Amino acid sequence: MDKFNYITSSHNDTMKLGEKVSLEIDPPIVIGLIGDLACGKTTFVKGFLKGLDYKYTVSSPTFTLINNYEAKFSVMHVDFYREPNIQRWLDIGFKELMHQNNIILIEWANLLPDLLPEDTIYINFDHCSQYKRNIYIK
Repeated sequence: MDKFNYITSSHNDTMKLGEKVSLEIDPPIVIGLIGDLACGKTTFVKGFLKGLDYKYTVSSPTFTLINNYEAKFSVMHVDFYREPNIQRWLDIGFKELMHQNNIILIEWANLLPDLLPEDTIYINFDHCSQYKRNIYIK
């Protein structure tokens, strides 16, 4: 995936960007999503999965910690926000789970960077205004 810097002005723009990115990836891949609350991470994932022909509901894994989706590729959607303890992730076999999926999308990836492979691609989400977001690979 080439580096990019993209400004979105709406929920739909963020979804379309996620869809576009999903068409450019080459699995297996780990993508870390970094940004404040309500900055568009889950919206991006919804578009990403739409681009992989997933036609069902996509929800934030904030409370479940991990959601799995069977689309064009197997996708694991993870959220580190509610469980920042690396040992608990290791205890549930997170590293092994990562090898069972073609695509791993991790919200709040910056909270546990030591748990992620070196070749993780990080996508950053910054609020510019109520609806506007700057989304970029750092």
